[in-house]
Amino acid sequence: MEAGGIVSHGGFPFGKKGGDTAKTDKHLATLDIRWIETAHFRIGFALGADKVKREDKKKFIAELTRLEKSFPKKVAPETGLLDPWLRVHLYAQRCEEIYTRFLEIVDGQSATFADGSGQWRGYYQGEGPYLGMKEKYEVLIVPNEAAHVDFLLENAGLRIRNTQRWHFVDVGSITVSMHTQQGNLRSDAGLHGHVAFNLAHNLYDGLNHYSYDTPVWLHEGLAHFMGREIDPKNNSFDGGEGAVAEMTTKSNWKPEVLKLISANEAPRMAELMALKNFGELKLVHHFTTWSMVDFLIATKPKEFGGFLWAIKRNFDPKGIPTGANLPDWHRTQFKEVLGWTYAEFDQAWRDWVAVAYKAGVPKGGDSLPQLPGGLPPVGGDGDG
Repeated sequence: MEAGGIVSHGGFPFGKKGGDTAKTDKHLATLDIRWIETAHFRIGFALGADKVKREDKKKFIAELTRLEKSFPKKVAPETGLLDPWLRVHLYAQRCEEIYTRFLEIVDGQSATFADGSGQWRGYYQGEGPYLGMKEKYEVLIVPNEAAHVDFLLENAGLRIRNTQRWHFVDVGSITVSMHTQQGNLRSDAGLHGHVAFNLAHNLYDGLNHYSYDTPVWLHEGLAHFMGREIDPKNNSFDGGEGAVAEMTTKSNWKPEVLKLISANEAPRMAELMALKNFGELKLVHHFTTWSMVDFLIATKPKEFGGFLWAIKRNFDPKGIPTGANLPDWHRTQFKEVLGWTYAEFDQAWRDWVAVAYKAGVPKGGDSLPQLPGGLPPVGGDGDG
């Protein structure tokens, strides 16, 4: 376990204040939840065995080979069947790899955070050691909608049918709960990408502590980028509570972005900053925000990492995080850290797309073939 980065297999806090694995097991008694805790995550996994599809075999061999290094003679990379315990260990590894990738994007590998004692070391570093959160990030994956709703109702007082992210303020943790009766989450590829999409949201919320909401465009673009790095064929989309998000089953988004720019229909940064919540996102916003983050990571990775940090460091005169005047702070940091006004950025992004994406457009400018079934909208963030 130590070699594999596994802290425990249960007996840890989970969900609302006073909640833990034992109480969740009792409340969701019809499920066989396998619990696993890593350096940065507490995970509940209630899915059964899964057969390895031929098209996914190469990916699994690579992942299981990495896992085998920590569990020699207990993991067979060539296996055609993933039993539930192997799957939960695989998702533990995946979550930690998503965490590592997030740190790469924000250039935070050497960052230090608060120790949870309430004492700051000269300047604000969050409220705890997990990117600034007091507690580890939580993930619950269940096989049906009823169990998902039951967990949310018990822990957050919500009746949300689709994936939900939730900040337990009095605990200091951020949770995501999902079930595999939505969209294409029965497929491992779809589920893996969906986990990455939602953890990107939660990790950025937690960076330097979840003290205020940050711009919608930045959140969604980063989440799309990290999810599509894993699997561009299965995309997730945020929508407002109770609303149906605009979605697409297209896997190649580059031609769609080119079309928007060519028709002068791509939203500009000033327009994106006017978005107040995930419910306002249209398909053009999903394509555009993903592409803008793609552009920034490709052309100014270090500056983009600095910008992500800067947006989470909007402090009042006492050095306390505040969401006050965030649009003004965003505009200022955009110029100081990235080096562009909004208008300059819009043009730089469009010029880059015209060159970088042109090679990805099939003859005639049509998109790649569509795949059946798209991922559902997720419920978005919430504060307890």
